[in-house]
Amino acid sequence: MADKTDELLTNYYSGVIDTKILLRRAELQWRPNDDNAGIKSLNKHTRPLEDMLARYETDSILHELTKQRDAIKRLETTFSEETKQIVQMHYDRRERLSWVVISLRMNLSERTCRTYQKTFKDSVAQTFNELDIAV
Repeated sequence: MADKTDELLTNYYSGVIDTKILLRRAELQWRPNDDNAGIKSLNKHTRPLEDMLARYETDSILHELTKQRDAIKRLETTFSEETKQIVQMHYDRRERLSWVVISLRMNLSERTCRTYQKTFKDSVAQTFNELDIAV
Protein backbone atom coordinates (compact mmCIF):
# COMPACT_ATOMS: atom_id res chain seq x y z
CA MET A 1 0.00 0.00 0.00
CA ALA A 2 1.33 3.39 -0.93
CA ASP A 3 -0.04 5.39 2.00
CA LYS A 4 -2.86 5.61 4.53
CA THR A 5 -5.25 7.32 2.11
CA ASP A 6 -4.87 4.42 -0.32
CA GLU A 7 -5.53 1.96 2.51
CA LEU A 8 -8.61 3.90 3.61
CA LEU A 9 -10.03 4.02 0.08
CA THR A 10 -9.31 0.31 -0.39
CA ASN A 11 -11.17 -0.45 2.84
CA TYR A 12 -14.09 1.74 1.77
CA TYR A 13 -14.51 0.30 -1.72
CA SER A 14 -13.91 -3.28 -0.59
CA GLY A 15 -16.62 -3.02 2.07
CA VAL A 16 -14.26 -3.30 5.02
CA ILE A 17 -15.38 -0.06 6.68
CA ASP A 18 -19.05 -1.05 6.51
CA THR A 19 -18.18 -4.45 7.96
CA LYS A 20 -16.17 -2.85 10.78
CA ILE A 21 -19.13 -0.59 11.59
CA LEU A 22 -21.52 -3.56 11.73
CA LEU A 23 -19.11 -5.58 13.87
CA ARG A 24 -18.53 -2.68 16.25
CA ARG A 25 -22.28 -2.14 16.66
CA ALA A 26 -22.76 -5.85 17.35
CA GLU A 27 -19.93 -5.76 19.87
CA LEU A 28 -21.45 -2.76 21.64
CA GLN A 29 -24.88 -4.34 21.59
CA TRP A 30 -23.82 -7.56 23.26
CA ARG A 31 -21.16 -6.25 25.60
CA PRO A 32 -22.48 -5.99 29.14
CA ASN A 33 -22.14 -2.49 30.52
CA ASP A 34 -22.88 -3.24 34.17
CA ASP A 35 -20.45 -1.83 36.74
CA ASN A 36 -22.09 -3.67 39.64
CA ALA A 37 -22.07 -7.19 38.25
CA GLY A 38 -23.72 -9.61 40.63
CA ILE A 39 -25.35 -6.93 42.80
CA LYS A 40 -29.06 -6.42 42.35
CA SER A 41 -30.12 -2.82 42.33
CA LEU A 42 -33.64 -1.75 43.16
CA ASN A 43 -33.23 1.53 41.33
CA LYS A 44 -31.95 -0.03 38.11
CA HIS A 45 -33.77 1.31 35.07
CA THR A 46 -34.61 -1.03 32.23
CA ARG A 47 -34.25 0.88 28.98
CA PRO A 48 -32.15 -1.40 26.81
CA LEU A 49 -32.77 0.48 23.56
CA GLU A 50 -31.83 3.84 25.03
CA ASP A 51 -28.76 2.34 26.69
CA MET A 52 -27.65 0.77 23.40
CA LEU A 53 -28.11 4.03 21.48
CA ALA A 54 -26.16 5.88 24.16
CA ARG A 55 -23.30 3.37 23.78
CA TYR A 56 -23.35 3.90 19.99
CA GLU A 57 -23.18 7.67 20.38
CA THR A 58 -20.37 7.66 22.92
CA ASP A 59 -18.16 5.07 21.23
CA SER A 60 -15.17 6.82 19.64
CA ILE A 61 -14.23 3.94 17.32
CA LEU A 62 -17.72 3.69 15.84
CA HIS A 63 -17.91 7.47 15.53
CA GLU A 64 -14.58 7.67 13.66
CA LEU A 65 -15.49 4.85 11.25
CA THR A 66 -18.83 6.49 10.49
CA LYS A 67 -17.17 9.86 9.89
CA GLN A 68 -14.72 8.27 7.44
CA ARG A 69 -17.46 6.47 5.50
CA ASP A 70 -19.75 9.49 5.35
CA ALA A 71 -16.97 11.87 4.28
CA ILE A 72 -16.01 9.64 1.35
CA LYS A 73 -19.67 9.23 0.34
CA ARG A 74 -20.20 13.00 0.33
CA LEU A 75 -17.00 13.62 -1.59
CA GLU A 76 -17.91 10.92 -4.10
CA THR A 77 -21.02 12.85 -5.13
CA THR A 78 -18.94 15.81 -6.26
CA PHE A 79 -17.07 13.80 -8.90
CA SER A 80 -18.22 12.58 -12.30
CA GLU A 81 -19.63 9.09 -12.78
CA GLU A 82 -16.57 8.21 -14.84
CA THR A 83 -14.19 9.14 -12.03
CA LYS A 84 -16.27 7.20 -9.49
CA GLN A 85 -16.13 4.08 -11.67
CA ILE A 86 -12.37 4.34 -12.16
CA VAL A 87 -11.74 4.84 -8.45
CA GLN A 88 -14.08 1.99 -7.54
CA MET A 89 -12.41 -0.41 -9.98
CA HIS A 90 -8.94 0.58 -8.78
CA TYR A 91 -9.55 0.33 -5.03
CA ASP A 92 -11.93 -2.65 -4.86
CA ARG A 93 -9.58 -5.45 -3.91
CA ARG A 94 -12.22 -8.09 -4.54
CA GLU A 95 -11.64 -7.70 -8.30
CA ARG A 96 -7.96 -6.60 -8.31
CA LEU A 97 -8.08 -4.98 -11.73
CA SER A 98 -4.89 -3.66 -13.34
CA TRP A 99 -4.65 -0.21 -14.89
CA VAL A 100 -4.67 -1.78 -18.34
CA VAL A 101 -7.99 -3.53 -17.70
CA ILE A 102 -9.48 -0.39 -16.16
CA SER A 103 -8.42 1.70 -19.14
CA LEU A 104 -9.90 -0.83 -21.56
CA ARG A 105 -13.21 -0.96 -19.67
CA MET A 106 -13.44 2.83 -19.51
CA ASN A 107 -12.20 3.35 -23.07
CA LEU A 108 -9.62 5.86 -21.83
CA SER A 109 -5.86 5.90 -21.76
CA GLU A 110 -4.11 4.40 -18.76
CA ARG A 111 -2.55 7.78 -17.94
CA THR A 112 -5.97 9.48 -17.92
CA CYS A 113 -7.37 6.85 -15.56
CA ARG A 114 -4.42 7.30 -13.21
CA THR A 115 -4.91 11.08 -13.29
CA TYR A 116 -8.60 10.73 -12.33
CA GLN A 117 -7.69 8.39 -9.49
CA LYS A 118 -4.93 10.69 -8.23
CA THR A 119 -7.24 13.71 -8.29
CA PHE A 120 -9.84 11.83 -6.25
CA LYS A 121 -7.25 10.53 -3.78
CA ASP A 122 -5.76 14.01 -3.26
CA SER A 123 -9.24 15.41 -2.73
CA VAL A 124 -9.98 12.78 -0.07
CA ALA A 125 -6.68 13.48 1.72
CA GLN A 126 -7.31 17.23 1.67
CA THR A 127 -10.88 16.84 2.93
CA PHE A 128 -9.79 14.57 5.77
CA ASN A 129 -7.12 17.06 6.81
CA GLU A 130 -9.61 19.94 6.76
CA LEU A 131 -12.25 18.01 8.71
CA ASP A 132 -9.62 16.60 11.11
CA ILE A 133 -10.69 13.01 10.49
CA ALA A 134 -8.17 10.30 11.36
CA VAL A 135 -6.93 8.31 8.40
